[in-house]
Amino acid sequence: MNHAAAETQNLHAFFCHAPDRTHLFERPVTRVNTNPANTAARTAAAADNAAGDDACALRAREGDAGAMESLVMRHQDAVARLLWRFAHNRADLDDLVQETFLRMVRGLGGWRSEQPFAHWLLRIATNTGRDYFRRQSVRRRHMAEPDNADDPPPGRGTAMPEAIDPADNPAARAASSEVKEILAGLPPDDRALLTLYYLESHSLAEIAAQFGWTVTATKLRAWRARGRLRARLKERAFF
Repeated sequence: MNHAAAETQNLHAFFCHAPDRTHLFERPVTRVNTNPANTAARTAAAADNAAGDDACALRAREGDAGAMESLVMRHQDAVARLLWRFAHNRADLDDLVQETFLRMVRGLGGWRSEQPFAHWLLRIATNTGRDYFRRQSVRRRHMAEPDNADDPPPGRGTAMPEAIDPADNPAARAASSEVKEILAGLPPDDRALLTLYYLESHSLAEIAAQFGWTVTATKLRAWRARGRLRARLKERAFF
């Protein structure tokens, strides 16, 4: 079972069975392998990857189509993995990945080699997902306003899009759908912030840099987002 499947299974068990759910709002603990040899190997591999990215990005910026294709091939898995957190279905995921790489091509002139290319690209992907949340929020509000009295009330007559999950495990897919449905009731920026912080384990400083906020403002936004999430969970009788 891959990491995403294990994680969503744990979330599903938490939502359905855990008697004390307050730890949902605490930062998850990540176990780090502190073996010096492994750390050195990972550092060297990361440096090699970064150097390769820089070389490809510089050539791509000059119009090298092969270098551009290489960047896409090197990073499409990481971009897709991040964006499946945002997308409601596979068609939307494909569109978001494509949109991210189109933004990458258009923005290469603004990339600076002192900035890790992978971080720069994932920031683009995050903002693509954030914009998607905003579009979904507007669409949801529009659908919640019946044109006439004969229209079904909000939430009836239409099915929630099936959340996608790269895992084959049905429990993992069910947990992913449940988490996405819960987050769908929050404002777009709350959804993006909580997705990055709890599901992708980004630090508040990293989120602040991605969204152009100060760290202090990000902490305040996170506190408010957790409060709105608590209220939504209470509405769904999770507390």
